Amino acid sequence: GELNMRSRAAFNFRPEDLTEVASICRKAGVKCYLTLNVIVYDEELERVEQVLRDAKAAGVDAVIAGDFAVITKARELGLSAHVTVQQNVSNIEAVRFFATYADVVVLARELKLEQIAAIAQKIREQGIVGPSGELLRLEIFIHGALCVAMSGRCHMSLAKYNTSANRGACYQNCRRRYRVIDEHDGDEMVIDNHFVMSPRDIC
Repeated sequence: GELNMRSRAAFNFRPEDLTEVASICRKAGVKCYLTLNVIVYDEELERVEQVLRDAKAAGVDAVIAGDFAVITKARELGLSAHVTVQQNVSNIEAVRFFATYADVVVLARELKLEQIAAIAQKIREQGIVGPSGELLRLEIFIHGALCVAMSGRCHMSLAKYNTSANRGACYQNCRRRYRVIDEHDGDEMVIDNHFVMSPRDIC
């Protein structure tokens, strides 16, 4: 439903679909993850818990989340959690912190390959493990927008259209052309790429 970062941009599973989806995944020999990575409000906590219970009953392998209410409730229910990219995990100390709660951390999109490799090496060298007792695993984004917001935590759509990117309802207004003008002296910024708010895609 509306509890993930693609709630407007994609067809979303309903709770009653989860059993079939998890079954298809098991038959194909792949894991099944449910993304619940939005910021959650008090009035949604009961709904979140029910979705997590449905996921657990359906045999979903893990939930991808960033809000601690979702992560802790998933763990209470015996459902593994993966830390979403929206947490902007960029260093080994943040990795160590999240290892208390999750077996998998999705690293910030802004990291260079060398930084990712260094974090992975430190996990091995320092024996950083998740709740399962196994070495913490990393996931990374290999394609997608690399914008001026840190790991997708953007408020442009909310400010302009009252639809929040952090609730999966982004209007992608960063992908438009903008002129950047210094209001002090009227100079216009010289930019090679016209999409100043969304300067490149990861590839």
